[in-house]
Parts: sequence; C-alpha cells; structure tokens
Amino acid sequence: MAKRVPDTITDRRWAALGRRAEKVAPPLFSDEAVRRRLAASAQKRKADQS
Repeated sequence: MAKRVPDTITDRRWAALGRRAEKVAPPLFSDEAVRRRLAASAQKRKADQS
C-alpha cells in the first residue's frame, strides 16, 4: 500500500490562495468597500422614501 502524504500546504501556495481570494472578495474594511456599502445603503434609503 502506498504511503499517504499528509494534507499540508506550503507557504507559497497559501500566499497564492490568499491573493486569489482577495481578488474575488476584497477586504471588508478597505476604503473602497466602505464607500460602496455606504452608497448602497443611501440608495436603499432613497428608494424606501419614494
């Protein structure tokens, strides 16, 4: 029977995964993300008033 290789990930691959994940979902508290959320909530308030 072949030996099983432990389920590990190298630091290089971990960093690459982190970079790819950031492209898909940018950080929640970046200036751009906060600005977009504020704009979206203002738009919702405006729509609720009309």
